[in-house]
Amino acid sequence: MKPNESNSTLPERHEAELPELAVRIMSDFARIVAAEARLLESNIVEAANSLVTRVYIAGILIVLAAGSVVALLASVIFLLHHWMPWWQVLGLVGVVAMILAEVLRRSLIPAPRASSISVVRSS
Repeated sequence: MKPNESNSTLPERHEAELPELAVRIMSDFARIVAAEARLLESNIVEAANSLVTRVYIAGILIVLAAGSVVALLASVIFLLHHWMPWWQVLGLVGVVAMILAEVLRRSLIPAPRASSISVVRSS
């Protein structure tokens, strides 16, 4: 056999294996995609369950905190009623609550930044 003849059969044999190789590549790719989809699904389900649990806990804590604030406010009102009439106690508690709300709003919510448009307009 001449060297040229052996080289000509080699590419033919590789060309005959190409469809089989393509099928194997596609089946491997499909298995990888399916495994990634299962992994993503399990991660999403776990994250959703965790989020629901946290929302339940936050809801319970908010209700308990609101109840405790109401109870504390009622106890202060009843305590002050020993020395003042009801209308003065309720007025005092209302004023203190409004002042506290304003202080908390100014300290917890940042002031909006002035944009370049509003600075130019005010000049």
